[in-house]
Amino acid sequence: MDNFLNNILRGLVDYGIGIFVVLILGFTVYLRKFLLALKAWQRSVFGLERSMAQSRLVTSTTGLALLLFLIIGEFLIVTIVGPRMPSIQVSATPTTINPFATLTTTVMAEEEQATLIPTATIGQDTLVSECIPGEVEITSPAEGSTVSGTVEIIGSMYTDNFGSYKYEYSPTGAISWTTIAAGNQLKLDEPLGYWYTSSLTPGVYLLQLVPLDNEGNDLTPCIISVEVVPEE
Repeated sequence: MDNFLNNILRGLVDYGIGIFVVLILGFTVYLRKFLLALKAWQRSVFGLERSMAQSRLVTSTTGLALLLFLIIGEFLIVTIVGPRMPSIQVSATPTTINPFATLTTTVMAEEEQATLIPTATIGQDTLVSECIPGEVEITSPAEGSTVSGTVEIIGSMYTDNFGSYKYEYSPTGAISWTTIAAGNQLKLDEPLGYWYTSSLTPGVYLLQLVPLDNEGNDLTPCIISVEVVPEE
């Protein structure tokens, strides 16, 4: 049910301009009907004629009120609900890689901040992670933690030339990233979105947060590992 309502709200936000155009056109049509009905009612003399004009006036007034209510509701959804939605759902994009990839993790200490750099050898390529506190990091769930059901992803996405971000998961045995969701707002230790794990096979997964610059290019991600367990 939550997913269904989220999809409806996302559609109302994404197609807000088109919905506004349709509602305003409908409002214009009913406004014209209202003015014609009002003029007919004012000019009517006989009882039957006046009754018919009054009926058209009530119908057009009801339509105007309903359309005005819908316009206000759509405006509130676009301006208030839309910016607070955690993410913009995107389609999954699995990546084909060597199924015999192995994962090793290296921790490097710096003078001012700690950077976690897991690396995975994939053919001739190396998967690199750079988790920078206050810039690109996942603070919840924590590295090595256990998760189940609906998981809220919390962290920071505060980079230069920021365009958007996405977060993805992959099993650890055969690295194949699947995009969960994306967002286009800067975050500082705030909710980034949700990960629905109920349908996943229990086991250890990688979770990566990927920043994209204002030209849509992927930058170095922050990668952590978590264990998905069945819901109790």
